Amino acid sequence: MLKFYGYNTVNSLKILMCLLETGIDYDFIPINIRKGEQHNSHFRALNPAGKVPVIADKGHILAESNAILLYLAKKANWGLTKSAENIDIINTWLFYQASSQGPYFGQVEYWSAIAKAPNADALTHYRSIAQTSIAYLNRHLENQNFLCANVYSIADIALFAWINECDHLGLSLQKDHNVARWSETIKQRPATIKALDFFDNKSIFVTKKPTE
Repeated sequence: MLKFYGYNTVNSLKILMCLLETGIDYDFIPINIRKGEQHNSHFRALNPAGKVPVIADKGHILAESNAILLYLAKKANWGLTKSAENIDIINTWLFYQASSQGPYFGQVEYWSAIAKAPNADALTHYRSIAQTSIAYLNRHLENQNFLCANVYSIADIALFAWINECDHLGLSLQKDHNVARWSETIKQRPATIKALDFFDNKSIFVTKKPTE
């Protein structure tokens, strides 16, 4: 059975959402990054970078959340079509999320909640960039339900996880109606509801799966 090592993080949420959407059976193994468990020798043997999430599937170990999403989608044949354009669009958004959205939003999180020495200029700077990223997503979602037209896919999951943190990060969707509509649609999906509830209820601290 596939093993999913994670914690209450944006990137772990992506993987749980995908697992619940695809119906792939798995065991969840919490790695408490607040206590430094990602640095112990057992976990470092799985991922020398010392980051969650990680999956282990029949001896195949994979890190990096977007790579895991693509692996799971292919494994379950979910959200992928025979169209080369579909795959290209998904890959484009996965790369964009990893290279742009994730780092931008991560900097906002750092300067708003983690940094020991606050820096108002840095926070303002990265909030502005993150807000521009939201506007870019908003333009793409004009007249279409999801990132790949009407096909809900791992591309949507990848970008939703950070968009879901907008209120917490002091970012706004007030002017970005397409993103707000898209985000709300994803929030109402049964898999998303279960994934968010799983982490919100802190059941992450025990080896337990969301109620099917």
